[in-house]
Amino acid sequence: MCIRDSLRGITFKPDGSRMYVTTDKNLDTAIEGTVIEYSLSTAFDITTATKTSETDLDIGGGTLMDKPHAIEFKPDGKVMYVIRSQSGSVGVEQFNLTTAWDTSTLSHDASLGITNGGDVQIRAITFKTDGTRVYIAQRDHGKVIQYDLSTPWDISSATNEVESNLFTGEEDNIRNIQFSSDGTFMYLGGNGGDDINKYKLPTAWDVSTITHVTSYSISSQTNEMRGFKFTANFTKLYVTGDDGDGTGTNVVYEYSLACVGTITCDPINDKD
Repeated sequence: MCIRDSLRGITFKPDGSRMYVTTDKNLDTAIEGTVIEYSLSTAFDITTATKTSETDLDIGGGTLMDKPHAIEFKPDGKVMYVIRSQSGSVGVEQFNLTTAWDTSTLSHDASLGITNGGDVQIRAITFKTDGTRVYIAQRDHGKVIQYDLSTPWDISSATNEVESNLFTGEEDNIRNIQFSSDGTFMYLGGNGGDDINKYKLPTAWDVSTITHVTSYSISSQTNEMRGFKFTANFTKLYVTGDDGDGTGTNVVYEYSLACVGTITCDPINDKD
């Protein structure tokens, strides 16, 4: 599935009827972030996608977000989270949606600034299933950072920062992270190796100690991975690729996984 330049994060409504991607919209004077929403007539089948809206990521006072990346939603679809990697304004932006799952109704609500030393470049975000923890990762930092949320799903309530051990031996340019439903496995992908890495967590939802299990390469489809998302049952994987930058199109790839819960399977489908 082809989209325009600067395609970044990707996620879905849990029933697969809608897909969301973040992009940088090229304007005459600046590059500004948007979220594009698609309706899928067949659940989780990106070949049936129809664009329904594209909405500027206004973070207040008419200021548009620059350099959006990973995107996530609260399970009820009423809150959306987008990584912001604009120099000097790095962190997570939280938006309320007047109508659940309809991004054209978004309004900015809160921010979580990240200042973890030097030129911080945040790329990834995910949550514990009950909303009591948020996890982010920097592009070159080589660690996942975990925060407790004293108010579930509210990033402004983040406390108790905990870092994982280093994973740069597997990936040095992270793009996104995702957990298994029970929090005992973490999946981490990036365009350093253009692969998805699977890690074991000895204590569920605690990234203080992670152990690498296996990797799955997607380099035969893209050398510029920008984001990924598994369906909840891990039977499908979606990857955004930036190979078309400058040509007017980027690509979303869809994979069917023959063995549920693993990343060691061959892609059955890679649609472009």
